[in-house]
Amino acid sequence: MAHCSIAKPLGGTTTAAPHRCGQLPTSAAASPTITTRTRRLSAISKPPKPPSPPLFPRPKLPIPTTSNDAPTNSKQDNSKELSMNTVSCRSSSGAGDVLRLMDVLCVAPGEDVYISLLKDSVDASEVAAVHAHIKRAAFPLPLPLANRLLLTYASRGDTAAARKVFDEMPVKNGIAWATMVSAYSDGSLHNEAIRLFSCMRHEELAADLRDCSIVAVLRSCARLGELSFGEQVHALAIKAERVCGDTGSSLLQLYCESNRHASARQVLETMMRCSSREQPVPEAAWTSFMTACHRDGLLEEALRVFRDMVSSGDARSGFSLSTILAVCAGSEKHGCFGQQVHADAVKHGVETNQFVVSGLVHMYANHGRLADAARAFEAVGGKPDVVCWNAMAMGYARGGWYREAARMVYQMKAAGIDPPGVNVVRMACSR
Repeated sequence: MAHCSIAKPLGGTTTAAPHRCGQLPTSAAASPTITTRTRRLSAISKPPKPPSPPLFPRPKLPIPTTSNDAPTNSKQDNSKELSMNTVSCRSSSGAGDVLRLMDVLCVAPGEDVYISLLKDSVDASEVAAVHAHIKRAAFPLPLPLANRLLLTYASRGDTAAARKVFDEMPVKNGIAWATMVSAYSDGSLHNEAIRLFSCMRHEELAADLRDCSIVAVLRSCARLGELSFGEQVHALAIKAERVCGDTGSSLLQLYCESNRHASARQVLETMMRCSSREQPVPEAAWTSFMTACHRDGLLEEALRVFRDMVSSGDARSGFSLSTILAVCAGSEKHGCFGQQVHADAVKHGVETNQFVVSGLVHMYANHGRLADAARAFEAVGGKPDVVCWNAMAMGYARGGWYREAARMVYQMKAAGIDPPGVNVVRMACSR
């Protein structure tokens, strides 16, 4: 290939060589003289043009390829790599498509592949496709795979298919029993849940008793009012030293719904003894007991429960604080205690919670402290909800401040809220 040459500099300038290899003619009028330093600086200042990217990226195929650098001599390794790659593309294709591809390639899926496909199945058809493929494989069903298949059916509400898998399992552990009992309880088949739990107790599974199975059967006992069977489960939980956490909360709810406040108090005291910083008494347990006491008119007992909650140092949110504020609102002699609850809400930073604000407004208004109720209403964070507006309007109406009650109703309409308690306010104003 011919190359262009540059003449030697003369007098600090460079003269272009004669026209060769497709260059433009070097005439004085056409191309000015360029110094060598200028040419070098211009060559350095212009970065090289990067190569243009390809129009389409190369797709990653699920089928692995072999090369001379990394040969695959083992058929087992090739099958494992193929299984991992096919499972990695399951987000774009269904479980049935992945299994059909593996059948075409004569690759037998392993247990981990089936479990991964069941975890990522989005509908019942994919679960059925994986189950049918497992049956065609005709190999002994391992316990982890059987449990995963059972859990997949149960989580989708197909209790009939889950029970069929459960009955076909040659070996059942505590996970399988707990999954099936929970499936019946979640599906409102409470009699079946209790019956299956009884069958589980006849098996030798004392060491493999799961907390979720106890919680599920206690929930079914509470829904059916089976207090006697729930007491037997309570004795079983005491024997297994499981009266804490979710099990204790379920026992507490059972006794509260059965109006057995003394038994509920014993469960709560047991939970307080076995609680710790790592596993405190759940807030739902405290709130359930306070709600039951408020419902049955045991206001002193509800306040005692809240004092125990405060002394134990357990966390309090707007859920429990609004419950105890409702108790204070219903008691004529505990307005001072309501102020202490207000201070506790400020301490925990939930004084602007809408449920807490509604409870404060209702509590202060019932005790005739409308100025404090108005300050609590104004402190709500964000936009007040219908409950807050209605509580403030009813507070003004019951206190005789009829113009203020009407003004609150008009402000609700201006804020774009349809006041459901307008008729109630009018009735209060007419008294």
